[in-house]
Amino acid sequence: MFCGCIGQLAAQQTVGRTMRQLPYFADSTLHHTLQRILVEMDAFSAERSMDLIGDALLRIDHDRDTEALYYLLSYRAEVLYYEGLFNDAMRDLDRCMELAHELADSTLVANVNNLRGLLHENIQDNRQALPYLREALAWFPRSPAARYPVTELHHIHGNLGSYLTNLGRLDSAALHLWRSLELARASGAERAEAVAHWSLGNLALRQQRPDSALRHYERSAAIARRANDHDIGVDALVGRANALVVVGRRKDAAMVLDSAETYLATHRSGVGMVTQRNFARVGAKTARDLGDLERALRLTGEWHRIDSTITARNIHSALNTQAELMRSDRDLEVAMLEQRQLFEALDHVQTTRLIAIIGSGIIMAVLALLYLVNMSRLRHKERLAGLEVLRLQQERTIAELRIREEVGRDMHDDLGAGLGALKLRSEMALRTESDPERRGQLMDLAQRTGELISSMRQIIWAMNSDQGSLEDLVAYTTGHARSYLLENGLEAEIDATGPWPDMQLTTQQRRNIFLVVKECLHNVVKHARAQRVSLVMRWDRGLHVAVQDDGTGLVVTSAANGGNGLRNIRRRITDLGGSLSVGGTQGTRVEFHVPLAGTNKSSLVSDQGSAPSSS
Repeated sequence: MFCGCIGQLAAQQTVGRTMRQLPYFADSTLHHTLQRILVEMDAFSAERSMDLIGDALLRIDHDRDTEALYYLLSYRAEVLYYEGLFNDAMRDLDRCMELAHELADSTLVANVNNLRGLLHENIQDNRQALPYLREALAWFPRSPAARYPVTELHHIHGNLGSYLTNLGRLDSAALHLWRSLELARASGAERAEAVAHWSLGNLALRQQRPDSALRHYERSAAIARRANDHDIGVDALVGRANALVVVGRRKDAAMVLDSAETYLATHRSGVGMVTQRNFARVGAKTARDLGDLERALRLTGEWHRIDSTITARNIHSALNTQAELMRSDRDLEVAMLEQRQLFEALDHVQTTRLIAIIGSGIIMAVLALLYLVNMSRLRHKERLAGLEVLRLQQERTIAELRIREEVGRDMHDDLGAGLGALKLRSEMALRTESDPERRGQLMDLAQRTGELISSMRQIIWAMNSDQGSLEDLVAYTTGHARSYLLENGLEAEIDATGPWPDMQLTTQQRRNIFLVVKECLHNVVKHARAQRVSLVMRWDRGLHVAVQDDGTGLVVTSAANGGNGLRNIRRRITDLGGSLSVGGTQGTRVEFHVPLAGTNKSSLVSDQGSAPSSS
């Protein structure tokens, strides 16, 4: 389902009707430069915008012209955002936040928080974006005022609605999106109105209301054409194609997708890199749903090419930052050398022993100071290099999570749908089949298909990073045990009340623990001839699990040797570094302990894309 998001920025050339216009800068040259920058930004002319901003930054006094510096840096951050240079944009926004607090202007503080939220959304981190957007809403004043365009209230509500849609919080998303549309109309901001309709179309698709989504996408495209806003125009067209696929109008969807590609090719210079990447990603999925595999393959290649370009730009930016630091260090070393030569020259002209001693002392002090300064600079450089490495590692982690969840989503959408259809056809054929041998084959096929669907859901659950906590594992495992025992006519006693530590587990930990419990329950149903089964899960310096039944019991020698099931259980527990005990004559008891060492949730880098459903 189409769930991309384009950010709402201050892309008009004047402030909206809902914001009070402050006097422009008295410096006419600076004012006209800012007006030209806004025109170039509206046309998505990144190179020209950056040239104008760079020239203006060279002309102003950074220590005295604080407000002018804020506007120039915030506009540069917007241009960098649309070009996918998120690291550089974040550095500009950090400086803008300092300037906004120095100016004590809550409108400007809200603007920075809104832009920070957009940056985190575009590195697939909706959960990190939401706190910044809520901060933007909290800082936004009752009577906003600005000299030049900045974030307005409809931008913040629109971004909140889009990100809440991506997180599946649809009721809250609807409130923010309708509020954004209302405020955009009141402000006379056509771009924001088009974005609001586009976002409401995405929400309608998530709510399984494709007809409503079509109306919103068509309205968004019409407004975008009227406003000559090609960025949102591209997204509205591909959104409409996706909605037409959902309602089953495949021929119309193919025609609209053709129109979207033509539109993008015609207006590519007016469309940002981030939007081009999102178009390629969503267009590839739509083409795949239409069965147009050639187009899907081509758009997928385009998506990965643009994504790689954006990543390469960020890496290049990080390397340039490191090079600048090294050049600064060399300049400092030259200055140190010149200063030392000056002191040595002074020492040579001293004529008395007392002056020589004083000169020597000064030289030693300077050398010590230079050494300390140099060491400080080296430590600072190493710290910055470490931060850049960490940033690149986080980006790689985000990419891996995105791929893994895309695989899970494709398994659910494609393989899951196929298996479900196969099971349904087997069951329908079973109703009309009278041949006992044929009925047995159909029953076996339906049963095996159901088992495959269950296994696929468990694999998707294990890949789902949004359900990776210890508490999520316990809830999923106990839920499976309760339903499985009930299906097989056994009484279940489950004790897993916690409390559970706030811990994030790896995919291997979650999958192995779940499969051990599943194998134990399978053995009870298959071999034990039991009436009642108890499952106990508790935290005791690790996860402690016990499965007890009242069946025929387990022969000691059999427990020692074990069949395939017990060998698999032992291997999985050993892989986790845990311990296992199996015994019992009046019923069987399987008990194991795993010393888990997970990761606190707050330290994880989450993926933007929504986790694949396990249902």
